[in-house]
Amino acid sequence: MSQRGGTGGNEHEGSLRMKTELLVQMDGLAKSDDLVFLLAASNLPWELDHAMLRRLEKRILVDLPTRDARRQMFRHHLPPLISQEGGVSIECNVNYDKLADVTEGYTGSDIQLVCKEAAMRRVRSIFSVLEEMETNPDNPNRPNKLKIDPVTTADVEAALQSTKPSSRNLQPKYNAWRKQYESA
Repeated sequence: MSQRGGTGGNEHEGSLRMKTELLVQMDGLAKSDDLVFLLAASNLPWELDHAMLRRLEKRILVDLPTRDARRQMFRHHLPPLISQEGGVSIECNVNYDKLADVTEGYTGSDIQLVCKEAAMRRVRSIFSVLEEMETNPDNPNRPNKLKIDPVTTADVEAALQSTKPSSRNLQPKYNAWRKQYESA
């Protein structure tokens, strides 16, 4: 819920009414005997309305993943063997420690995107073989079975070249917000 009124007063009247009603309802919850747990999340906490911030008793900034967390994320998204029952299997031979070191500043979503792109690089490599099989079905050199090469650290590094961290430049803003508003 961004600041009411927005920049230059260009906020739609319906949006203003919705925000005001949300705040009124939150006030009503505070006066109720019912037990209510409210969990809110924002990628841009500095744009939250100050009236909303006052109503949120605990404000916790979840920081970017640590080196160990990034390592575990790579291990989760690129395990030694990616397989589906009855489907294609892809092996992964990656250096998790090296990848954790070079991805400082990446979010969990960024790392997931990098892993998908690295795996797709291997899948895309068989497209030319499939096209050749389709256009030239009588080729004696045609492979009987398609095999996807393992995903390597080089594949992930290539994916990193085209997938930049989405939050690295915002880190100073997050730190400033934490100093001013966090109440964990």
